[in-house]
Amino acid sequence: MILRSTWNPAREIHHEELGHMAVGSEADLAVFRLENGDFGFVDTSGKRLRGSRTLTAEMTLRQGRVVWDLNGRASDDWSK
Repeated sequence: MILRSTWNPAREIHHEELGHMAVGSEADLAVFRLENGDFGFVDTSGKRLRGSRTLTAEMTLRQGRVVWDLNGRASDDWSK
């Protein structure tokens, strides 16, 4: 699954420098949380599909820097 969502797409768009983690490579990462519940997903034709699990983007790093942090996980606690 990881290979299909990282390295294979990078190769498909001819950017082999992306899609893998190695010394010297850029740290572009997305961190997701798997949530259980009652969710609705809409496809391109406007049809709704019900689901019991979804992924929520928690954090995104671009070149090793946090650019999105939904719950402030990378920040110092306010009380400190």
